[in-house]
Amino acid sequence: MAKKITLTVNESLFAKIDEWRSSFNLSRLFQEAVAEAIKKKEEFQRMLSGTADIPKIVERLKAEKRGSLEKAAAAGKEDGGAWAARAHYEDLVTTVASIASMASTEAVYAKNSIDAESKSLEAWELRRSIASMDDKEREDARLAYRDGWRTGVSGLWDLVKEKLDDE
Repeated sequence: MAKKITLTVNESLFAKIDEWRSSFNLSRLFQEAVAEAIKKKEEFQRMLSGTADIPKIVERLKAEKRGSLEKAAAAGKEDGGAWAARAHYEDLVTTVASIASMASTEAVYAKNSIDAESKSLEAWELRRSIASMDDKEREDARLAYRDGWRTGVSGLWDLVKEKLDDE
């Protein structure tokens, strides 16, 4: 016995479906597509059955992803601290102010901060070969690196700023 379901599609797809409705048996097309997708999932699960514990795999991969992002942040922190140690006073002060304003108001990041951070990020990406990652994973790694870089710059500044007024 057939059961009825309701599908939701965006307006542009609906317009195209409506235009071509007479050329397709939508019920059959949907049934065949879903049946094929389910078949692939079931075959994959059968292949893994007995040899893999999916929840354990997911937990392991989550832990590895966290570790990878922690490494990216640590590399950024190290590179940011190293940049700050070499930076000229005005560049460092401007960058630290930009980092602080970003954290509180999302203000525009100063150009020299963007340049220094971007150059560090580019060099790190080349060393780590993250270009082969998919877009979301690559962006997560970049964000972790950038956060680490900013932490490294701010951390060095926190260590030295009070000593600058000593005579």
